Amino acid sequence: MSLLVQTLSIGASQSILDAVKCIEAGALQIAFVVAEDMRLLGIVTNGDVRRHLLQGGMTDQPVTACMNQEFRSVRFGVPREELLKAFDLGHNALPGLDTEGRLVEVYTRQMAASAEVPVLARARAPVRMSFCGGGADLTYFFVDHPAAVLSCTVGLYAHATLIPRDDGRISIFAEDLGHEEHYNSLAELLAVGDKSLLATIVAVIKPKYGFDLYLRSDFPVGSGLGGSSAATTATIAVFNELRQDRWNTYEIAELAFQAERLCFGIAGGWQDQYASAFGGFNLIEFENQRNLVHPIRLEDSIRNELESCLVLCDTGISHDSGRLHELQRQEMEAESSQTELLHSSVALCRRMHHYLIRGELQDFGRCLDEAWHLKKRFSSAISHGRLDDIYSAALAAGALGGKLLGAGGGGFFLFYVQPQHRQRIVRAVRDLGCQTQNFRFESSGVTSWRTKIQ
Repeated sequence: MSLLVQTLSIGASQSILDAVKCIEAGALQIAFVVAEDMRLLGIVTNGDVRRHLLQGGMTDQPVTACMNQEFRSVRFGVPREELLKAFDLGHNALPGLDTEGRLVEVYTRQMAASAEVPVLARARAPVRMSFCGGGADLTYFFVDHPAAVLSCTVGLYAHATLIPRDDGRISIFAEDLGHEEHYNSLAELLAVGDKSLLATIVAVIKPKYGFDLYLRSDFPVGSGLGGSSAATTATIAVFNELRQDRWNTYEIAELAFQAERLCFGIAGGWQDQYASAFGGFNLIEFENQRNLVHPIRLEDSIRNELESCLVLCDTGISHDSGRLHELQRQEMEAESSQTELLHSSVALCRRMHHYLIRGELQDFGRCLDEAWHLKKRFSSAISHGRLDDIYSAALAAGALGGKLLGAGGGGFFLFYVQPQHRQRIVRAVRDLGCQTQNFRFESSGVTSWRTKIQ
């Protein structure tokens, strides 16, 4: 029961004089007559008292003798919108009743704004689809040789939810893996030697409050879509949502690189974090002194045609991108020809960028085939007999080109095919035990928001 209810309510057995005293004590000039169980029986104003006295009534009579039983009330907890409309129609005070008709609140035009309630944060980050340039985004290459990659993001996401706690405890739930971790404090988490990826991200951010963190994904582990980077980016963004001094998109991507590559130790390049953070079609350039993300503005017709001509194929073979990147690095250090291959990859990337922005998509599709044959020369571990069989079957069914996404060894193939031949491709790869995955391009990068804790 609110203080206003206590001040303005009187019992049914009290006198009219008591009602006058109650009315005069409050600025609203009104009294609410209630039964012993606080059910609202009627309302009394100065006008009701005057009418009663003019009709010969006495002030020592029970207040029920002059109360008005034809009153407007609202249910307790009514939306503010409904109250504002009632006040705008001339009402100064409205009794708020519970389901039993008991007086719980008195609403006035001076009602306070809603009290602040606890919030949780959510974020989602899309995975990337790399067309060309992968491998050139490795630091040991671009510190000496300018590099570029061409990629886009698609509507498959890593989803993160962060629920702050008051007790300093930390709980982490990796829902896809069925794995959870619990710590009594941040200090306890930091003291752990062999951390999970999510715990490593927390160790980099070092939040000053306890929380429950949940992560789930729309894609399988080892897909070649940069899934671990999307998960890392979403996790950083969900903490960023609750910061007063927020990190910008470059800072989010760089924190993701720090957590995933340097602290957790997954070998790999830089493109995945930037792609997931920025979203859309991008040409990303890497140099020793700076990394730059150049958004690509495609005409709708080009974007729609490209989306219609691409087939995403899950080989069902998981891969270890970190091991493949480490192997590529070793082979590059041993053979100078690796550097020339990466230069060729960067040059091809710029050609594909040209074809893409001009809508010359047939040439773009053929370049995917060039990119695949070039990629296979980086390391003997990138492809094997089953992957070669899948690729050959797709080309025989009508694909102009394609490539394995990610570091290689498994995951998803991307094929370019004219839509009228699409079903032939789908049947051909399914006959080899693969599944095709529908997708749409995603123009936004990592997105975060907050909502009330229900």
